[in-house]
Amino acid sequence: MEGFDYKILIGVITVFVVFYWYIKYIIDILKWKTKPHVYSWVVFFIMASISFLIMKNDGSWPWAWSIGASTITTLIIAILAFFYGTKNITKSDTVSFVLALLTIIVYIQVSNPIYALVLVLFITSLAFYPTFRKSYYQPWEETLIAYVLAWWRMFVWIFAIYHFSILTVVYPAFLVIINSALVVLILVRKKQLNIS
Repeated sequence: MEGFDYKILIGVITVFVVFYWYIKYIIDILKWKTKPHVYSWVVFFIMASISFLIMKNDGSWPWAWSIGASTITTLIIAILAFFYGTKNITKSDTVSFVLALLTIIVYIQVSNPIYALVLVLFITSLAFYPTFRKSYYQPWEETLIAYVLAWWRMFVWIFAIYHFSILTVVYPAFLVIINSALVVLILVRKKQLNIS
């Protein structure tokens, strides 16, 4: 097929996957099955917004579509987390949240792309910390399939990259690893606690 760009197809597919898993996650929140950590989701929303603007301005549309879908849905989940999310917020959660917000301010000021990438990895780690901590103690409060699909989306997303480089591959690869780690943590803790 002449002119067919499989990367655009991958971008479209990841948008559908994003909406599917976020809708499943939101339904589980509204049913009180999933209790998202508000700190994680506020930072996820801020980072998705920044990423969307960067991708859109760079013309990276297959990525931008998926990030745009994530931006909308992470905002919805962040808002729902205020009302339906976990109330078990610790001092370490608050410290990681404040550090993530302060690092975002530094990130916006950094012009060196490698430093910016390192800061994004640090911010993402801080954002995931409250969810990892909560999932360790209450693994039943997360929708496992959501993180499996997030892993899959990030893995497939790598193949939608037009220009492979450290700057374009490291972050989605990192998200594959961190989502995989969360899936393993939830599965192991459910088994340890005899939860189906």
